[in-house]
Amino acid sequence: MKGLDKAEELKELYERVASQYDPDGFRLYFAAQEITGIKRLWEEYPYEDACGRFTAADGHELLRYLTAAYFKAVSWEIVPGTTYERAILRGVDTNTPEYSAFKKRLYETVLERMGFRERPPQLSGRAQDGPCNWKRQLQAR
Repeated sequence: MKGLDKAEELKELYERVASQYDPDGFRLYFAAQEITGIKRLWEEYPYEDACGRFTAADGHELLRYLTAAYFKAVSWEIVPGTTYERAILRGVDTNTPEYSAFKKRLYETVLERMGFRERPPQLSGRAQDGPCNWKRQLQAR
């Protein structure tokens, strides 16, 4: 992403365009799968898969599970009355250099796959430059 180098700036751009280009977050999730190398989330969380949690989940929820598995932020507890263990997602330490690198690469990857190769043009504040005008400019390329 030419013109954007910080993970937070990339995330902000993603959030501005996500409602149009990735409303369910699956592009983000698929990019995270590629980066982490975790292709079969159900193997990381067999109980949650058996309960159908992943079938009903959107990409954003799947990303939470994927990120927790990748950064080993998962505890396990026995489901009462069974021999199954269910996952308890703990908070990922977002202050580590590893997380920052992951976040930057994740948003770079998903934005490039959406067709955003550089920072959208700055809006001049004129009436014809409405909040979505830069999207039209990028789509025209």
